[in-house]
Amino acid sequence: MKFNYSLPFLFALLFAFAACDNSFIDDDDINIIDEEDDNDSEFERLSGVVTGTLGPNETYWVTADVFIPEGESLTILEGTTIIMDGTGRPGRSPEINVSGSLYCYGTEAAPIYIGVEEEKRTVANIFRGFWGGIIGTDKAQDMVFEYTTIEFAGAPAEGGSSIVAEGEIDEGEPRYAVYMVNPEGNFIMWHSRIAYTKDDAIRLNGAKTLIAYSEFAFNGETGGESVNTKSGVVGDFCYNVFYGIATNGLKAANSKGRQPQCNNNYYNNTIVNSGWRRAQAGRGGSLNYENGARGEAFNNLVVDSRYGLRLFPPDDEPDMANMKWGNHFYFGSDEEMVEGFHPNNGIIGQNIPGWEHITVPETDVFGGVGENDPLFVGYTVGNYSPADFRANRDLKFVTNMFDMFKLQSNSPALTGGTTDFSPIFSEYVVNGKTYVTPLPSTFIGALGAN
Repeated sequence: MKFNYSLPFLFALLFAFAACDNSFIDDDDINIIDEEDDNDSEFERLSGVVTGTLGPNETYWVTADVFIPEGESLTILEGTTIIMDGTGRPGRSPEINVSGSLYCYGTEAAPIYIGVEEEKRTVANIFRGFWGGIIGTDKAQDMVFEYTTIEFAGAPAEGGSSIVAEGEIDEGEPRYAVYMVNPEGNFIMWHSRIAYTKDDAIRLNGAKTLIAYSEFAFNGETGGESVNTKSGVVGDFCYNVFYGIATNGLKAANSKGRQPQCNNNYYNNTIVNSGWRRAQAGRGGSLNYENGARGEAFNNLVVDSRYGLRLFPPDDEPDMANMKWGNHFYFGSDEEMVEGFHPNNGIIGQNIPGWEHITVPETDVFGGVGENDPLFVGYTVGNYSPADFRANRDLKFVTNMFDMFKLQSNSPALTGGTTDFSPIFSEYVVNGKTYVTPLPSTFIGALGAN
């Protein structure tokens, strides 16, 4: 296969939240099956130990696993493109393995791309999982993604992968697009994007975490979250947009037995058309806390999704004594969606013995089928039914979500949010850079008015 990669094409298409039209993009290209690559010699090939700096404004071709050793770091600068030369098959699906630190410093004008070549970027390949993801070991210290797009990850894990050796997944199971497992480490995702993944976009088994102003699209084929956190993860998740996620946009569980307790604040996020591809009955939705996790969840906008905020029922419930929630806005264009605003397999409003006091918050906005249209600027609700989602009839390339899901000036979601709580951390300082945590807003959702 001859490499035919166009940087202007990717910058116009992939990083559309910086500048491009607010549309869905049809792509009728055929599925790319395994072929031998004939890569142009002008691009530098990477494999093995890689440290120091890549870029700016350069293109690299990863032909085998890349390793960042303990105590060392790799910095990727603005405008850099990393093409992962993978087929989604054992022995031909490289990963970036991080035992040190990874810093991706794109900019709005010159973002970073980590994914596949243009020829493989087809709708038919959305859940193909061509490469192995960015896999942190328990020694990884920092992972930072600023203005970075990650696509088409999720190839099956191989026997030698650290994520298999650790016992997180078995050989042959999909890897996550990004994985970190160090409660003493730092994880920052800032104005970035993860799309078209086989399973979870991000799995965190430990890290002080800030994920803000970021996009997630079509994460998980038949299961998987955009962000799935376990014990050892403490932080803030705000002003993010999620579209077409298999299960939840955000999920927290205090499993794995690490310290500190999983403590995640979810606020001012927008979640659209999610929760429908999860094959297991009773799963899927938008926001989920369970198994002793704690946090505060406010001001989230959930549209045409399988469930609203779900607090797992007794015997696996979150740390209810330290949970706070409310001021959510729900819209459903189908009866099944409306029935799931306050899931009957959760605690909220279900009159469960011992939990009768957990009623639906008066601050939640919800109604019947078609009521309370949030009036997005660039997207019309009700395009698909639950049957359409389950049959994958909604698969499209999704770009410029930060324009699509802004609210019209007469949107009912422009009011009703609360600012009567604080982020867990007011700021995050990583590698000499300070990220000030965004405060909550009185509008609901991630974006506010156009």
